[in-house]
Amino acid sequence: MRKLTLILILLLGLASPAMATHQRAAEITYTWLGGNAYEFTLTCYTYTPSPAGMQRDSLPIRWGDGMEEYIPRVVLQNLGDNYTLNVYKAVHNYSSSGTYIISMEDANRNYGVVNVPNSVNVPMYIETELVINPFLGNNNSVQLLNAPVDKGCVGKLYLHNPSAYDPDGDSLSYKLVKCKGMDGMEIPGYNFPQASQSFEIDPVSGDLRWENPLLQGEYNVAFMVEEWRHGVKIGSIVRDMQILVAACDNDMPQIHCDDEFCIVAGEQLTFSISASDPNPYNNVTLTASGAPLELAVSPAILNPETSTAPNPALEFIWNTTYSHIRNSPYQVVIHAKDDDTPVNLTNVKTISIKVMAPKVQNLSASVVGHDVALSWSAYPCSNASALLVYRKAGCNAYEPDACETGIRDGYQLVASLNDVSSTVFTDLNLSQGIDYEYRVVAQFPDGAESIVSNAACVSLSNDSPLMTHVSNDSIDLVPGHVITCWTKPQDIDEQYVAPFFYTLKRFLDGVESFVYEGTDTTFLDTNLDLAEAASLLYKVEMRDANQQTMGESAAASAVMLTANGAFSEARLTWTESVPWIVDSTHVFKEINSRFVRIASVTGMEYVDADVESDKTYRYYVRTFGHYTIEDVLKPLVNYSAIKTVRIGHEEPVEEFSYNLPNVFTPNGDGFNDVFEPIATGINLIVSAKTVIFNRWGNVLCDTDNPLIQWDGKSKVTKLDCPPGTYFYVTDITYVGEAGEEKLHLQGSIAIIK
Repeated sequence: MRKLTLILILLLGLASPAMATHQRAAEITYTWLGGNAYEFTLTCYTYTPSPAGMQRDSLPIRWGDGMEEYIPRVVLQNLGDNYTLNVYKAVHNYSSSGTYIISMEDANRNYGVVNVPNSVNVPMYIETELVINPFLGNNNSVQLLNAPVDKGCVGKLYLHNPSAYDPDGDSLSYKLVKCKGMDGMEIPGYNFPQASQSFEIDPVSGDLRWENPLLQGEYNVAFMVEEWRHGVKIGSIVRDMQILVAACDNDMPQIHCDDEFCIVAGEQLTFSISASDPNPYNNVTLTASGAPLELAVSPAILNPETSTAPNPALEFIWNTTYSHIRNSPYQVVIHAKDDDTPVNLTNVKTISIKVMAPKVQNLSASVVGHDVALSWSAYPCSNASALLVYRKAGCNAYEPDACETGIRDGYQLVASLNDVSSTVFTDLNLSQGIDYEYRVVAQFPDGAESIVSNAACVSLSNDSPLMTHVSNDSIDLVPGHVITCWTKPQDIDEQYVAPFFYTLKRFLDGVESFVYEGTDTTFLDTNLDLAEAASLLYKVEMRDANQQTMGESAAASAVMLTANGAFSEARLTWTESVPWIVDSTHVFKEINSRFVRIASVTGMEYVDADVESDKTYRYYVRTFGHYTIEDVLKPLVNYSAIKTVRIGHEEPVEEFSYNLPNVFTPNGDGFNDVFEPIATGINLIVSAKTVIFNRWGNVLCDTDNPLIQWDGKSKVTKLDCPPGTYFYVTDITYVGEAGEEKLHLQGSIAIIK
């Protein structure tokens, strides 16, 4: 079959110019039929006067799997202005999953194309990429709703938009590509059209903008439309199209309507579109195309469908439904074409419409001991995939902007409920002394999120002691002794009898011990060096005179500072897993035998570039925080240990990297089911130790496996740990440029199910 195709190309190449000058534009699209079967549509726009176009009742197509065949023409329609529409269709079955390049090559490219040297002897080649992947789901290609028949004037702005519609709602992107010839090779000597300012395509809207043509003539250009699903490319098509530029004195019509709209699914969107022409006596034809007008369920309508007048107008009406909710905005492309001579100019305007999921209604929260019980009304959108429950310390109860969806920064995801009919959730074991704000957001399969719910705020009773300090002794930072402080609860039940006693528990590198018992609310722990600890937490239990247990505080960690020296910088990171809100951190550096504050940050890291190689530096940090309830000391000031770091003298010869994620989903779906590092150079690791514990200091996992592979189960109970935040400490010894080197990591990991 390939030999037959080549013979046909050679014969047509030897034909007379009248027989070989008709192919103006083309593209290949496809529709999924089921299984691995697809219906392909080859759309060609040809030069009407050429007899070659009339005779081409079939064209060869290569399926990308080693097979090719001629497919029949099913539509032959004169569009006027010397353009003829030719549509060819065929069904092809693929034997397996894979990526296939479907292509068409036709010898009959137009004669005299300015930017295609010897164009009459250069075949037109187009291709479409089809990805068959059961993990990505079934796919239909984009459909280009706007024909490539727009013309241009020398020195005037030219616009074209293909009005790409994706039936599956996938995200689209656009880019220019060079026109191709025989066997899909780039055409020798091909160049994009010359412009006085620019020739480009908008990667988001698809507006092809030529500002401005310099010379009259026929030009061929090509662009690719790519489809993306969950960030993965799943297909593309190429349109090769011809632009006719003439010498004329005409100005394009103007389009009048807003650029962006947003609507809550289930409501009606209505807006007016009008056009006018700067040149007197011209009529303008106003049309629109785009995804909302093509939908199978409750499509938008235009009233009227098209309008031709000196000042035409349309009304856009769309009764949206929940099925229209999607992550990417819909596009509607407005075309206004005048009837001036010798060239009709077309203006294009792309309108963006965001269909938002409605918010979860009637969220309320109530305190049950140290837990918070949430409830809300049943969510009406059955096509949602999850309900996301968020929490933040403090309560500011913001109102979302008019077109805002999802949650703002500063909230912690505490639950992902896959049963979207759920109307309740209980947040367990919360810290006292903090006001909490809750929000719920609905999520959809493509990543779209609803408008955020109203805020529900609660305050937990302060009926247990509150840890306030786990700090290096600021009077003498060098020994690394730890000052611990806590407060007596404000809400003491009258059943409890004074005096009150406290038992302080320490969790040093996951090992529990009792370090103090008495009536004081402070304790200096001198039996350790904070600088040597991998992890350090404390919590305090309270009893009355009758030895009745009154409650236990949440665990609070020391400020754990890590300092690493690299070529030309010192990188500082720290963690502080505490029940209060951490507001800011001061960074101190030893300069001329005294510590000087060099930075104030709100994050948990700092890079000091003011260092020299082969020198040693010392640092510590001081954090500031607060509880939200009244009558508790603020700010809460805590100090880290002093850490020493030496700056390397050269770049490492062999790379080693070891990073830990902050979330994993042990739900058995085969994706992200275990807590494991993202690492290179695993073979360089000499030893490893990881300890994972909950907010109460209980060790859930300890392993020497450098890949960790924690499945989210408690090593004691063998049961799944509930969704929430946990903490880890990892120490790695690996072979570096200077021999064995150590890496210390600590932080939090969230389990989401």
